[in-house]
Amino acid sequence: MIKRFWNWLKENKHVFLALYLPIYLIGFFWVESYVPSDSQYWVSHTPLDDLIPFAEAFVIPYCLWFPFMILTGLYLMFYDAPAFSRYMLAIAISFTASIVFFVFFPNGQNLRPATFAHDNLFTRVIGLIYAADTNTNVLPSIHVVGSVLVVFALFDTKRLKARRFLWIKAAAILLAVLITAATVFIKQHSMLDIYTGLVVCIPLYFLIYNKRMRAWTDRVFGKAAAA
Repeated sequence: MIKRFWNWLKENKHVFLALYLPIYLIGFFWVESYVPSDSQYWVSHTPLDDLIPFAEAFVIPYCLWFPFMILTGLYLMFYDAPAFSRYMLAIAISFTASIVFFVFFPNGQNLRPATFAHDNLFTRVIGLIYAADTNTNVLPSIHVVGSVLVVFALFDTKRLKARRFLWIKAAAILLAVLITAATVFIKQHSMLDIYTGLVVCIPLYFLIYNKRMRAWTDRVFGKAAAA
C-alpha cells in the first residue's frame, strides 16, 4: 500500500505543491504573533466602513471560504494537474507576498464591535474567529485574494470548459462575491482591504495565466493530468 502510494506521488509530482499550505499556516500564525492586536499598526479604514452594518449571518459565507478553496484544490489535484499547479503557484506567490507585506507594513482595523447585540450561533462563531484571527494583518484581504483565485482556477481548468458547467462558474462567482462582502459585514476587514485584495489579483492573473506559464505547466504537469 505504501509503495503504491509512493509510486502514485512520483507520477503526480504536482501534489507536492500542496505542501505550501502548512508552510503558509505557520507563516500566518507567526506574523499574527509578530503584529499583535495591542501593537502599533497602520489603521485600514474608509468612510464607507462606518456605513456598513454588522450582520452576523454573513459568517456563513465567510466560513465557506475554507471549503471553497480546499475543494477546488482537491478537484484540480485529481482531475487537472496543470490547472492545479497554476492555482497553487498563484496561492503561494500572493499569500507569501501578503505575509512579507504584513511584516514590513504592520496594519490592522478597529471596526470590531465591543459587544454583540445578539447571543446566537452566528455571534459565537464570530467570537471564535476574532479569538483565533486578530484584527491585524488585514490589508490586503487574503479572503478576497483566495476567493478570486478560485474563480480564476475554475475558469482555467479544461474540465469545466463545456457550456453545461457554466452554472458552476456562475455559482463560484456568486460565492466569491458573498465571501468578499462577508469580510466587511462581520467587521473582519475594511473596504480598503477588499480594494487592495482585488488589485493584487490583477498582476497575479497576468503572471500565472499567460501563454508562457500555461505552456510550462502543461509541459511539466501534463503527463500527470493525462495519466
